[in-house]
Amino acid sequence: MPGRCLRHHQPSATSVPGQLIALAFGVFAALTALSIQPALASPTEALQQRGFELSKLHCARCHIISEKDRFAGTSSTPSFKIMIEFLKDWEDRFDTFMARNPHPAHVRLQGDGPRPDNLPATIQEVILTLDDIEAILAYVDQMARELGKQPSD
Repeated sequence: MPGRCLRHHQPSATSVPGQLIALAFGVFAALTALSIQPALASPTEALQQRGFELSKLHCARCHIISEKDRFAGTSSTPSFKIMIEFLKDWEDRFDTFMARNPHPAHVRLQGDGPRPDNLPATIQEVILTLDDIEAILAYVDQMARELGKQPSD
């Protein structure tokens, strides 16, 4: 019977041929995985990526933060791209965003006291660290370079 003959010659996982086949598949899988792994990001790229993720989490509530989310945000709030392309003082605006309205009502620095009563939040409060702000600004600077602007660094 042909089926019986085939079953008899198939290597099992515990036979030497079976172990060699399993090893070959393992080596092939490992080499394939290594060849498609993206290059490790530089510290700058990692900071920019973190800034993008933080911007998406916190800033995209109101602002369009990238072309990928151009349908997010609110229509009355300028996108990051618009601010970079058309405002001469874009760097200063991003550097001082926490002091510019309406941000003081809903964005605080970690470790600050509670929000003052005269600044009622209209959305969930955002608490950032200095590292978070550095990451967001790194993302904005990367976007500016992609748009042909040179941040002053």
